[in-house]
Amino acid sequence: MRHIFLKLAKAALLVTALSCLGGTAGAAEHKKPKDEAAWIVPTHIQLQPIMVPVEGRRAAPVTFFLEAVNKKFVGNICNYVPRIRDAVLIELSRNPIPIVRRKLVLKNVARRLLNPMNRAIGNKIIGKRQIKEIYIVAGAVRMGGGSISRLPFARINGCQSIRQAEAARIKAEAAKKQH
Repeated sequence: MRHIFLKLAKAALLVTALSCLGGTAGAAEHKKPKDEAAWIVPTHIQLQPIMVPVEGRRAAPVTFFLEAVNKKFVGNICNYVPRIRDAVLIELSRNPIPIVRRKLVLKNVARRLLNPMNRAIGNKIIGKRQIKEIYIVAGAVRMGGGSISRLPFARINGCQSIRQAEAARIKAEAAKKQH
């Protein structure tokens, strides 16, 4: 678990440092524009918390953040969220998450889940994997809230906000074409 938080903290520091070096241009890239039609689809998706099997015939809530290989895969990943959740539950039912001193050991879980998640999406359709990295946080993380909201990829609230933003963008483009 510490490994994941350290990785996320390093990414946040890197983004902060790059935005400081770039001045206002770097800071503008990370803020969501007020115009919904101009919003660019991010490469990270936050899934709803899932109750996953852990050692000792128990279950614990876990929140997954998926990083897409490319922005164009985000919509496809969102379409297959139920299959992704099933793949997670099947894999973790075979080999539950270990517990040490009443804490979840998430060290190798992301690596174990990467291939089953990509298979669930149907990577044969496109010919390559669509999920690049999986970040796992123990507990139920509110969508876009708390300390997670300060991380570089936390400007989204999951697939629902991505679909809403995409619909707003399409609607704005259609309005431009009519005028």
